Amino acid sequence: MFDLFATPPEPTEASAPFWAGCDRQELLFPRCGSCGHLFYYPRRHCPRCSGSALGWQRLSGRGTVFSFTHVAVAFQGAEWEGQLPYTVVLVDLAEGPRMLSRLVGRSDSRTEGPAPVEVRSGDAVTVVFPQIVGRRFPFFEHAATG
Repeated sequence: MFDLFATPPEPTEASAPFWAGCDRQELLFPRCGSCGHLFYYPRRHCPRCSGSALGWQRLSGRGTVFSFTHVAVAFQGAEWEGQLPYTVVLVDLAEGPRMLSRLVGRSDSRTEGPAPVEVRSGDAVTVVFPQIVGRRFPFFEHAATG
């Protein structure tokens, strides 16, 4: 699907259900059983009320780009140089939470060589789960139009 590289996570007790969901191609977020707050990133306590009775909700994976940046420097080492440039996005998910991820898909065809993915704040996106180094990652691509 995509020629991607990523650093595999080391799931914690709190994040293991999130990563297991990704491996099943499901986007699961924690929801507080006390106040109902749905949030990202997974953690042991609700960031709103500090409750610890957390459940998991499957999300649609649809959202809009809140903000983005194009990364042109391999900050994490030489193995990342083949990924440059890549695009990091903040996505406002349809269900409310905001998620940091990576945008994959079409590049700007007007440039020679590798180009960042074309993107604007407000673009509709949807989650995809490419498999990289034995694990599925929740990245985003532009939502199909038409």
